[in-house]
Amino acid sequence: MTTKTDLGKLEASGLIQVAAVQPELEYLFRHALVQDAAYSSLLKQDRRSLHQLAAETLLALYPGRQRELAAVIAMHFEQAGDAGRAAEHLVVAGEHALERFAQREAVSSFARAVDLLPDDDPRIDLRMRAAIGTARAGWTFSGLSGAKEQVERAIAIAGDRADRKLLSEAYFWVAFLRRMSGESADSSPQLKHALDQVEAIGEELGDPSAHAIPKAFMGAGIMWNGELRRGAEMLSEALDELEGRTDPLSTAILSGLLTITYARLGEFAAAERALSRAQRFADLGDEIARLDSLIARVSILIERGDIDEGSSLASQCAETSEALGATSCAVAANVFLGQSRLIQEDALGARGPLERGLELSLVTYMAPMRTLAQGMLGSVNARLGDVPAADAGWNDALDAAHAAGDRFGEAVTLWGRARTHARQGAPDWAAALVDLDAAVELFEAMEARPSMARALRDRAQALRAVGREVDAAEAERRSREIAGQIGLKDFS
Repeated sequence: MTTKTDLGKLEASGLIQVAAVQPELEYLFRHALVQDAAYSSLLKQDRRSLHQLAAETLLALYPGRQRELAAVIAMHFEQAGDAGRAAEHLVVAGEHALERFAQREAVSSFARAVDLLPDDDPRIDLRMRAAIGTARAGWTFSGLSGAKEQVERAIAIAGDRADRKLLSEAYFWVAFLRRMSGESADSSPQLKHALDQVEAIGEELGDPSAHAIPKAFMGAGIMWNGELRRGAEMLSEALDELEGRTDPLSTAILSGLLTITYARLGEFAAAERALSRAQRFADLGDEIARLDSLIARVSILIERGDIDEGSSLASQCAETSEALGATSCAVAANVFLGQSRLIQEDALGARGPLERGLELSLVTYMAPMRTLAQGMLGSVNARLGDVPAADAGWNDALDAAHAAGDRFGEAVTLWGRARTHARQGAPDWAAALVDLDAAVELFEAMEARPSMARALRDRAQALRAVGREVDAAEAERRSREIAGQIGLKDFS
C-alpha cells in the first residue's frame, strides 16, 4: 500500500475530495462530521505526535514559505502542546497578515501569541513584536485601551532587555495610543515618559529623527487643545523630519491630523498639500490608512463649506468603517457626518451618526471627538424637542472640554447651543448672544477662521434681532471679509 493508493480509496469511498492540484495536491474531508470522527478516534498522544510531525514537515519541505504557512504551522504546534513554538509562528503569521493588510487576521494572531507566552518566557523581543503588532493592527478595531495595555505590559516585562529599536517602537505606540485617547504630555506623566524614551533611545541609536516624534505628538496635543497655528507648525516640521524614516501608517495618520488642523485654520491650500502627503503614504499602507485620509478630506470639505459633498463622503467613510470594523475611523466619520447633517438643518438625520460616534468614542477613548459629539447631540435633541437631553449634552460637552483644555470643542459647543437658541420657536436672542460672544472670542484666539466667519454671521443676525444695527453691520462685515479671504463656499 502507498499513500497515493490510500488516498485514492478514500476519495472513491466519498470520504475525501481533491481541494487543489496546484501548487501542491491537497485533499479535504468531504464532510466536517467525518473529519471530527476520524480525529476523535485518535488517542490524545497520537494526535499531538501527528500535529508535531505536520509542523516539522511543513518547515522542512517549504523553508521559503514559512511566513505564508506560519498560521498553519502555529496551529499544529499549539495542538501538539508546544505553546512556545506556536507563539513564535503566530507572531510571524500576524506580521505576514499586516503585510497583506489583513488587520483582523493579524489581531487574532498577535492576541493568541500573547496568550500563549508565559510571563517568564525569555524571548523578550518576541513578546515585544506581538504587543507592537497588536497596537499597529488592533487600535482602530478593538479600541485604544486594550492595545495600550498590551504594549505597556510588554515593556514592563522586558525592562531594559529588549532590542532598543523595538523598545523605541513600543514607546512610540504607547505615546500614540495615549495621545489619541485625549492625554497630553503636560497632563500625563505616562505619555511624557514614553515620548522621552522615544527621544532618548533615538539619540542613543543615532537616529536623526529622534526629536521629531516627540515634536509630532506635542503638535497633535496642542492642536486638539486649540493652538492650531503652533500645532500645525510642529506637526509640519516633525513630518518633514520623519518622512521616509518611519512606517507609512504613522506618517499617514499624522499627515491626516495636519490636514484637519490646516482646514480648521482655513488654510485650504496647505490642507490639500498635507492631504496629498497623507494619501501618498496611505497608498503604501493599508485600508485603514487610506480610510483615514478620506476622513481628513471630509474635514476640508466641511470647513470650506462644500457641505453636500462632505456629507456624502462622510457617509461613505462611516459605512466603510463599519464594514471594516475600524472603530476609531468610525468615530470620526460618524461625528463628521452628524455635523454635516446638522449644518444642513437635518436634525433627525444627524442624530443617528452622532449617537453612533458617541457610543464608539466611549470604547476608543477618543476624547476630542466625544466632546464634539456630545455638544452636537445637545443641539440635535433641542431641535427635536428634548430640552432636558439637550441641556445634559451641552453641559457634558462643556465639562469635558474644560477638563481637557479642549478650546475648539468648547467653542463648537457654545456656537451650536447659540444657533439652537436662535432657531427655536421663540428665539432667545440674549442667550444666543452670550454663547456667540464666547464662541467668537475662542475661535479668534485659535485663528479658526472658517468657524469664526460663520459664528460672526450668526452673531450679526442675533445683534440685528435685538436692535444693535451698528454692531450687527460690523459683525457681518468681518464675517464676509474672512469668508472672502479664505474662499468659503457657503457665503453668497
